[in-house]
Amino acid sequence: MDRQSLEYTREHYNKHSNQFATTKEALAARSSGPSAPLKKLHNTIKRLLIKRFAGQADRLLDLACGRGGDIWKWIDAGIRQVKGIDLSPHEVDEAGTRFAEARAKRPELELDYSFVATPELGLSEWKEPAPYDAVTCMFAAHYFFVSEAALKQFLHNVSINLVQGGYFFGTVPDGRRVNDCVLAGQGMRFHSPMLTVEARWKGAPECFGSAYICAIGDTVTGAEKGTDGSLEYLVYSSVFVTVAAQFGLEPVLDYDTPELGRLLDPADRAKPLKHFAPRFPQSDPSLERASRLFATFVFQKRRPYPAGAAEPPQKRARADEGEQAPREDATAQPTARRRIVKPAAPRAEEGAPAPKLTEEERLDATRMPSIEQHLRSSRR
Repeated sequence: MDRQSLEYTREHYNKHSNQFATTKEALAARSSGPSAPLKKLHNTIKRLLIKRFAGQADRLLDLACGRGGDIWKWIDAGIRQVKGIDLSPHEVDEAGTRFAEARAKRPELELDYSFVATPELGLSEWKEPAPYDAVTCMFAAHYFFVSEAALKQFLHNVSINLVQGGYFFGTVPDGRRVNDCVLAGQGMRFHSPMLTVEARWKGAPECFGSAYICAIGDTVTGAEKGTDGSLEYLVYSSVFVTVAAQFGLEPVLDYDTPELGRLLDPADRAKPLKHFAPRFPQSDPSLERASRLFATFVFQKRRPYPAGAAEPPQKRARADEGEQAPREDATAQPTARRRIVKPAAPRAEEGAPAPKLTEEERLDATRMPSIEQHLRSSRR
């Protein structure tokens, strides 16, 4: 995973942490402000996803857990043990504080929630002592589309920590919707009262590494804390599904929950990405546009991780080169059990299709101007 982009993202979220002294203050802020309707809808969708695909689960692993904004969702879903992992130490500290407050309110519950900071999820193997019933990644999987190697390492970590038959689910911005935003703007930038999207990729958008800046009003993606906004990467549905399949993860198309279905675009019933269907009549129209960028995804581990991929891709590459496996990192936290390995591009499994855009996605990409084209036209 690109260290420079990783550091940018970590710094961005560090700057958005610890804005409130207590969870009560954070919730009060969430319910006010111009982006309040968006936050309410997005949290409702997350709550219903958790209830449907992890309700009453014994153990859940939340990747890119942020400030622990889903703690009460886990509690309400009857999940006793959760581990949250995030690259921002400041946000992990805040998550720990929020959990302490929640546990004080519900002392009768036997809750085992812990939070760990690490930048390694897209860089090296992270294997927990025992697999989890569900793995989640809310509004963060797009960061791992920085490169094919990063996405494969991330999905490897998802799969090795997920029980057979377990669900991996979350939310992500759809690259095609991001493309539409850029095309609707001036040059390479779309700007409105509640949403700013600026393309940072060179040439035509590709399967991986097509960066853009996204800032949504008064949310954690906002630019008011000293960064331009959240540095993100285009996610194409076909690429996500193709790569996930290499790790035994297959998309769930029927959520079988009308309550959640009412909040999603009915046109997406048979599609892997199901877009949010916001209705904010009292807000600036750009808030709805911001919300419509996002979609849910659900994968189920329906096949065992292939025998040839039992070891992480980077470890296999080292073995092929005749290198010895590294020793266990003695400085890692006892509960983390992570191994730092030499970066190497993960290889596709033999016979696995290479990630590529569908014809519709490819046509979307060819419509997009490049930064170079924009600069040339602006000089005329």
